[in-house]
Amino acid sequence: MSHFDRDNQANRDNPADRDDPAWQTAWSWVLREHERPLDAGEQSELIQWLKADPAHYRDYEEASRIWLLSGLVPPDGESSDDSGK
Repeated sequence: MSHFDRDNQANRDNPADRDDPAWQTAWSWVLREHERPLDAGEQSELIQWLKADPAHYRDYEEASRIWLLSGLVPPDGESSDDSGK
């Protein structure tokens, strides 16, 4: 596996490690939204950012999907079928 392939694999494994500034901003918005509700100013800022470039919206949607899916994956050492046995 080349260095490039390892870097790309790492970026897929940990979304926060991507070098793309738009992706980093999208990921930051998703994290902020899940920490607490956005106030009106923040919502306006997010909407403006999303409208500024179609890539922003795509990155935001991808980050949101990753966030959602990560909640469906049990932490290491646990299984979703853990019934206390």
